[in-house]
Amino acid sequence: MKKLLFGFKLYYLIYLLLAFNAYINERKFMSYATLILTAGGILALGCMVMQAGKYKEMYHIKLNLLFIVSYVLSSVCVYRYGITDNIKECIWLLLSMVVLYASSYCCTSEEIKKEFRALSVVWVVYCTVVNAISISMVVWGREYGVLTYYEDVKGYKVIGFKWGRLWGLYDDPNHGATIAVAAIILALYLIWSTENKWLKAIWFLTIPVQFVYISLSDSRTGLVTLIVVTFLWTAVTMYFWCRNKGTVAKRALGIGVAAGILLSAAVAGAVYECEQQYNVVDKKLEAAWKKKNKTPPKQVSGQVGRKKDLVYDASNGRLDIWKSGFEIAKTSPVYGVSFRNMTAYAEENLPKTYLVNNGEGVKYDSLHNAAMDILVSQGIIGIIIVLLIVFTTVRLMKRKLGSVEVQDRELMLACFTALAAMGAGSMFLSMVFYLNAPQTYIFWLCFGYFVTFLQKEGRVE
Repeated sequence: MKKLLFGFKLYYLIYLLLAFNAYINERKFMSYATLILTAGGILALGCMVMQAGKYKEMYHIKLNLLFIVSYVLSSVCVYRYGITDNIKECIWLLLSMVVLYASSYCCTSEEIKKEFRALSVVWVVYCTVVNAISISMVVWGREYGVLTYYEDVKGYKVIGFKWGRLWGLYDDPNHGATIAVAAIILALYLIWSTENKWLKAIWFLTIPVQFVYISLSDSRTGLVTLIVVTFLWTAVTMYFWCRNKGTVAKRALGIGVAAGILLSAAVAGAVYECEQQYNVVDKKLEAAWKKKNKTPPKQVSGQVGRKKDLVYDASNGRLDIWKSGFEIAKTSPVYGVSFRNMTAYAEENLPKTYLVNNGEGVKYDSLHNAAMDILVSQGIIGIIIVLLIVFTTVRLMKRKLGSVEVQDRELMLACFTALAAMGAGSMFLSMVFYLNAPQTYIFWLCFGYFVTFLQKEGRVE
């Protein structure tokens, strides 16, 4: 059964990475890939149900199931706005909050580490290749797009470099940037957990590729998650380094925090400097491009930055979206309106709210904030359940972190950093709970690993 669960997690990861590749995600074969994923997920879930006696001992599993039941309640209460999409959403929630989260509980520590290394290799290699191609698009991919066909309707999808940002091969540069940040975390883990010096060098060389993509994407969400990673990884590693040198705990903590702050500031400065240096080089690229294609300057500009777009609204519409979320939440505060019916509900009950009535003519289907998504989708009930998950996690960490074995630290640090980074990013981009995305995948996978290792003493290895 362990091999089956690992096989499912590997397939799920590859599926999600391809689902966020703009060249691939609307290909016909992806529909069949989704059916295979669903069937595999149901099979994996069935195997876990057969051993429910073991999995029920895992921390939070009951709260996770309660959260899904809460979503079912919300869906039933607003069923007239749509049923099919909410059934799909329940399946995605089960795959992430149950299968990804809990499947590691019956594995030994070594099996988990081996599994995590394999999944990390796939993620890092894929992101390095895709982001290297994406970076090259600043030369050949300006104003680039691909034709799409959805239900026989012809459309146009933006990719490449446009509107002062590097989209690359992603549908959204914010998603591309946060996926790249996760690749940095996993590369750091591979460097730390590998003995071979050549492999260490290879994994280290993947980090600049992710960094350049994050910089040129001009994603502030990506920058926030990158700073979180830098601070936590630096602070924790410095703390243990000082402790190993005999430094007292409080002083070691102070040194770790100070080092984390300094390096985070340096990384933020490096992102800004990368953008500025690229813009200098870009002027030469633009000149060559215009000479070759005889295209007006306005259409080929590859300068990174969105100062003009953000001058009147630094939040880029997020504050209006969040305000609209509160307006919707007020109409159904207890059980919410369900995530997949949010837009349809707003159109009928609050036709003037920003979510469905704005200057851009866009009908938003998410609120760009995980907390707001939960409040609107599942109301106060959903918020309470999530707060219980957070509270019990903090309590478990207080009790168990001190007993973590030295050989488990690198995996624990990688998992906690991923949780913190994706959690921070979810405050500005809808992910972690309802969106079937790579960031959601890594969050729940690492959450499961993290809790499993905290419960290590209570498990049979």
